[in-house]
Amino acid sequence: MLLSSKGLVLKVFPYSNTSVICNIFTDDYGKLTFIVKGIRKPKKPLLSILQPFNLIELQYYYKKDRGIQLIKEADIVISFEKLRNNFSTIIIGSTILNIINKVFEKEYSNEIIFRLIYKTLNKLSDIDAHNKIYFIFFIFHLNKQLGFMPTINEVKNAIADNGSLFLDQINETHIDELLNINIDSTLLKKTYNFLIFFMRHHIHSMSNIKGLDQIEKIYNEQ
Repeated sequence: MLLSSKGLVLKVFPYSNTSVICNIFTDDYGKLTFIVKGIRKPKKPLLSILQPFNLIELQYYYKKDRGIQLIKEADIVISFEKLRNNFSTIIIGSTILNIINKVFEKEYSNEIIFRLIYKTLNKLSDIDAHNKIYFIFFIFHLNKQLGFMPTINEVKNAIADNGSLFLDQINETHIDELLNINIDSTLLKKTYNFLIFFMRHHIHSMSNIKGLDQIEKIYNEQ
């Protein structure tokens, strides 16, 4: 069956001398794994399209219960090029892709999470400053969609009394309005540490996510 989807490229790795395997989080089928044959041959533009961070429109041959699908063609919709030009944004963006790739099983369909990834990457591309709050926004809402929400007492014990208010603001504020929140670097650091600890406690695959150690250094910067 030939299907069309939008998808965010999560990971690409060689399969043979001429082919690659790629994981893509699609808007309608969730994470799918694809093989693209012959893509590493000279003059094959599809290789530059199938790069992490790219939002693409793809056509592919889909068969339910088949572990690897076959891409027919693809085009870039958005490349998030600006995100790649800043050290902290590329670290945060790469870690978001690693989390999605690790946490989700194949064909876990969730359009809300697809939009969450897209909106967060879009903000990281547009704004260099205050990128720390966007990762907290992402982790909080990812936890929420997965059904893991901390209690008020857990937040107060781990962060402080104002931690509960801060997370309420993160929960209720549209991503376009996040910079209107009064941002305190100490509160951001404590909130980050708590949310990562909380997520690791509930999701085993979060225990070995590449990039989290580098993000911790970003939050330690004043």
